[in-house]
Amino acid sequence: MDENSFSSEPTPEAEFKLFIPEKLYDTLNTGKQLVVAIGPAYEIYAQKLNELEQRLSEGRFHLAVLGQVKRGKSTLINALLGEEVLPSSVIPLTAIPTFIQYGEQRRLKIKYLDDRAYIILNSESRYLAEDKDSLCSPEQLSEVQWLNEQLMDFVTEDHNPKNRKGVLQVDVTHPAPILRDVVIIDTPGIGSTYLHNTEVTINFLPQCDAALFVVSVDPPITEVELTFLKDIKNKVSKLFFVLNKVDYLTEAELAKALDFYKEVLVKDAGIDASTPIFAVSAKKGLQAKLSGDIQKWNESNLSKVSDYLINFLAHEKDIVLKDAIGRKALDIFNQTYLQIKLEIRTFELPLTELENRLSLFEKKISEVEQQRIHVQDILNGDRKRVKDLLEEHIRSLQAPLCAKLMEIAQRVMFESSHDQEHAAQQAVADAIPEWFTHELDTISEMMDREIAVRMKEQQQHIDNLVESIRKAASEIFEIPYHTSIGEHVYEPIRKPYYVEHYQESLFFQISPDLMERFMPAKMREKRVMKRLQDQIDKLVLRNLENLRWETLQNIDTTFRKFSASFDINLAMTIEATHGTIRSALAERKMQEENAVDKIDKLKNMALDIQNMTLLFGYKENGPVEKKG
Repeated sequence: MDENSFSSEPTPEAEFKLFIPEKLYDTLNTGKQLVVAIGPAYEIYAQKLNELEQRLSEGRFHLAVLGQVKRGKSTLINALLGEEVLPSSVIPLTAIPTFIQYGEQRRLKIKYLDDRAYIILNSESRYLAEDKDSLCSPEQLSEVQWLNEQLMDFVTEDHNPKNRKGVLQVDVTHPAPILRDVVIIDTPGIGSTYLHNTEVTINFLPQCDAALFVVSVDPPITEVELTFLKDIKNKVSKLFFVLNKVDYLTEAELAKALDFYKEVLVKDAGIDASTPIFAVSAKKGLQAKLSGDIQKWNESNLSKVSDYLINFLAHEKDIVLKDAIGRKALDIFNQTYLQIKLEIRTFELPLTELENRLSLFEKKISEVEQQRIHVQDILNGDRKRVKDLLEEHIRSLQAPLCAKLMEIAQRVMFESSHDQEHAAQQAVADAIPEWFTHELDTISEMMDREIAVRMKEQQQHIDNLVESIRKAASEIFEIPYHTSIGEHVYEPIRKPYYVEHYQESLFFQISPDLMERFMPAKMREKRVMKRLQDQIDKLVLRNLENLRWETLQNIDTTFRKFSASFDINLAMTIEATHGTIRSALAERKMQEENAVDKIDKLKNMALDIQNMTLLFGYKENGPVEKKG
């Protein structure tokens, strides 16, 4: 046991031991061929198995670095890489996972949320047209500095607020030796003011094979972190911890802090007692790497983390990777098995009984359809409430913004010695972009928060509806039901919320009439101020209306995509159950004389798929103890 491990009574994780076949690649390949042979209706399962097979063959091991904001995740990763690759920021980063993998050349691949082709950037690259001005010349920067600058443009809130550039993920290649065996993933920090960061991180975890969770001594572990740990502990095959910023503590304080963290992790978060925890100073470790100070590197304790990772990757990586892929594969086989068994039941049962059971199942589907309509109604209501919130906020902005801009105009008027009206107009024009960028950020954050909360709530209802169909099919047709042991995560459909708004700041140039030149100063000033007020009112109104319209379009698109995804997912589940039964019933009625042959063929297929599940320690009525 590692010196930083701790012991306690084992926690009950699962009621069975999952066995991963020794020759998992062959198992996946065989399973894929079996599923393909069943027929076109099972093609989706074959595609999923093929994806797992490819990942296993490539040996891609994904290590996610998790943690609350400002715990030192980026500094820790930079220390392990030996360079300041990842930018750090005083504000939270955007919800964009950053994949760091081995490559001789430092470069970035930017993948987008929409249909845009990805772009690859290296030290010889230039941004695309809209980003060209933000690129620092590579001749003026080191390769590492260039990489850091590039990343800042895509993953920091400063340069990419609310992910306005629509980035899905950033892939970084780097020649650090530790990356030869692992892809390190920098995830969005949890517990920030941006709720979608935590959401993105949780939804991203099924793509990870292991996770390193970073906590720190300032402050002690928070309720947000504990809640997060409870949610994720069963979603990754391997989890270990880093206690950062220990250079602020004395030896006695460190011992006390470690005891505290160990107790909290076991008792409050339900973390397995054997999970290692390392006490480090990421900041000191990074300084040591940059200066080549081996003694300081050892003092930082990051040498222990690095050694542990290297040892883990050398001896355990394949095991953990196989476990993660095996869990996903078993779920696919169980879904395939359910569909085949439904076909068999359709051919085996007497027609009267079959139709009775089908009638019961169709009642369940009808109930689900009513619930689907109810969920869609709630979503429509949520969409209206979000829109109403936007409208209310927009209305509240008009008067204060007009007053503030008019205040600027008056001040400049009084300060200017000549051409006062033009000076006031210019001052207001200069102020408008700043004001509306600020309001855009405020609105974006508000909409993002409201949409995330509402969709998260409905997503649970949706997941329950989908699962209820599979469960009902199993019960009605007397087929063993297997709860998923892999994590079924439904990715958020919405894009990071941002409205691309270009401020209108041009005044209509109204020349004063001739008479105005001969008016008394106060009367002339009054006319000028009235003209400025009218123009400011119109400018504010146009900007707010543009912002309102674009935001409303984004709200509609977000909810429409979410609703469509719900309907598609539900339809696919119904097709895999009710559609399978109906198709088999129609075939049976047309070719009753061939029913026996069809049943035999399906049973052989079911037996083949069941044998695949048995390789994982499963049998038809549940998990099985596997010998040897």
